[in-house]
Amino acid sequence: MTRAADWVLTALQQRSLDEASVDAGTSGETLMESAGRHAAEWTLTHRPPESAVVMAGPGGNGGDAFVVARYLLQAGTAVHVFCCRDIGCCTPLTQMMAAHLTRLGVNIHILGTNRSDLIGALEGANCVIDGLLGSGLSRPLSGEVADTVSVLNESAIPIVSLDLPSGLASDSGDVPGLAIRANVTLAMAFYKPSHWLYPAAEYCGDTHVVGVDYPRAELSQVSPLARVHNVETIGRLLPQRVPTGHKGTFGHVLAICGSQGMTGAAILCARGALRAGAGLVTLAVPETILSVIQLAIPEAITIPLPDDDGRLVDPGILERLQPAMERADVLAVGPGLSRDPGTLELVRQIVGTFRGTLIIDADAVRAFADHSDLLSNLGERAVLTPHPGEFAVLAHSTSKYVDASRLEAVQNFVKRCPVQLVLKGRPTVVGLPDQSVIVNPTGNTGLATGGSGDVLTGVMAGLVANGSSTADAAVTAPFIHGLAADRWADEFSERSLTPSDVLEALPRILKELEP
Repeated sequence: MTRAADWVLTALQQRSLDEASVDAGTSGETLMESAGRHAAEWTLTHRPPESAVVMAGPGGNGGDAFVVARYLLQAGTAVHVFCCRDIGCCTPLTQMMAAHLTRLGVNIHILGTNRSDLIGALEGANCVIDGLLGSGLSRPLSGEVADTVSVLNESAIPIVSLDLPSGLASDSGDVPGLAIRANVTLAMAFYKPSHWLYPAAEYCGDTHVVGVDYPRAELSQVSPLARVHNVETIGRLLPQRVPTGHKGTFGHVLAICGSQGMTGAAILCARGALRAGAGLVTLAVPETILSVIQLAIPEAITIPLPDDDGRLVDPGILERLQPAMERADVLAVGPGLSRDPGTLELVRQIVGTFRGTLIIDADAVRAFADHSDLLSNLGERAVLTPHPGEFAVLAHSTSKYVDASRLEAVQNFVKRCPVQLVLKGRPTVVGLPDQSVIVNPTGNTGLATGGSGDVLTGVMAGLVANGSSTADAAVTAPFIHGLAADRWADEFSERSLTPSDVLEALPRILKELEP
């Protein structure tokens, strides 16, 4: 079962959970106290400050900040506490937490137009706790709060934001105006969409989930917007290797890829499938590029297909492929194929004929832009792996909307068309036929290179051949692929990563993940 700490909730969902918990008998004070305590414990363990400036707002985020200040003080940290409103203007719970703090002798400074006290406190501090504004923000910052945020950002002191950096909205990747640039964001109990969606995610720094003591009964009623898998979860999803297995046991991948000038796509896809453990890989490619393919990847079986200037357009290809399709467990189609109308028509025919699992990538995705009925008929047998531009064509939308609303766009699509959808990018978002959404936490800009997606398609096909369900492969392949890129970046530069480097890193990643 997925941990609640791996959930992504909207601001409304978390407010509803707060209300349901209070209605069930857990006081708001208990929830706020636990949130602040867990945030303080994380800070004291991972970023122990000698002197902290604690910034509080009038709402619940400010109450959390007052609790953090109290625990830091009790642990021996020098604290300087500021509130952007008079305490009497704060919510009742936040006033209560402020009173607990003042009883310990702490003076809460009220921010006004004079910033001298704040600037003086910052000069001796090595940590800022940002609790100015939380998830309820609905407009850009202005006035004194905006001025305060500017001062904090310019101070260059490490900032730990509570739940969200002040100035960000919870449910969007948009940055409406000035916002805190945090070094660390401590998400309260759950991730929020803006922790993952760009450009807002850039403002969050390193995001960590800290606990809030919600009652289990109320948690069980929550249906998260999305989930985020981790190394342990992915390790459990990997297909097991049978000790007595042979090449037939570990499955047969048929990959229909490549065109003149796009030979590399076919090679990278086949290598990805082999690295993921496929027992057999057959590459069906235009015959004009066959000699290059055979030299580059001797492990693959090859089928030369008649082509027109390197493009697959001959209707007779379907008949030639039939014996291979009957033997294959999974068909990967699309990498480097071309967008020729004849090729796209052939893709639809092949996909409609094949009876196993389908990984539909790149140019092949475009074949279904006006044929969503065909995709719906494939259902759980199909995994589509578009980048935002390809998905925009498929969903009759725009790349800008897709990137700004990744979670919503993916969920809406799988509601209409119950396939596995892997929307590539940062972050990669996976939609499943049961309408659940998974946010992939791995990967970096090194993957923004031609050929990376071809490797991903091959890895996904190889996992299915090994015995993964389509849903498990749709989730595990992006995680593995992204983790290989992250491990490379740990040692080298992201900008130097190539798809071949990802392939070379895969054995170590799989060893790390295998239970």
